[in-house]
Amino acid sequence: GLLALARPGAELLVASSFSKNFGLYNERIGALTVVAGDAAAAEAALSHVKLAIRTNYSNPPAHGGAIVTTVLTDPTLRGEWEAEVAAMRARINAMRHLFVETLNEKGVEQDFSFIARQRGMFSFSGLTPDHVAALRDKYSIYIVGSGRINVAGMTEANMDYLCTAIADVLAE
Repeated sequence: GLLALARPGAELLVASSFSKNFGLYNERIGALTVVAGDAAAAEAALSHVKLAIRTNYSNPPAHGGAIVTTVLTDPTLRGEWEAEVAAMRARINAMRHLFVETLNEKGVEQDFSFIARQRGMFSFSGLTPDHVAALRDKYSIYIVGSGRINVAGMTEANMDYLCTAIADVLAE
């Protein structure tokens, strides 16, 4: 993961988006973290970042950032936010495990166990563009053409339908 990339002496850029975990989808909340090997490299990177900022938007939106600042600097609000994020994470992880278990119950031979070990709201499923098209056409299930699935959109109520459909298109 990220820690392996950030070994001593390594240089890297980390782009982070906070729009989903704060529910601020239209506010363009994020950050670019620069890890430089020395002060000269940091200064050069900062110069390039400033040029890109000036060229693209000059002044970023401030409203979303102000909301995030308010939440993170107020102990009560921060505690509520952390609890909500923890609950979302637990639900998504539970859906990942249920997805893999249900596919196994449906007799799917392809190994999807990697999905249970992943983290985050989305997962690359390994489904091909043909599988994705069949899911859309036969079952009205919409997955990105690359096979990326929205794990956060999975529920106990829709899991059987989803996994039955995937089992069917994989069997074709």
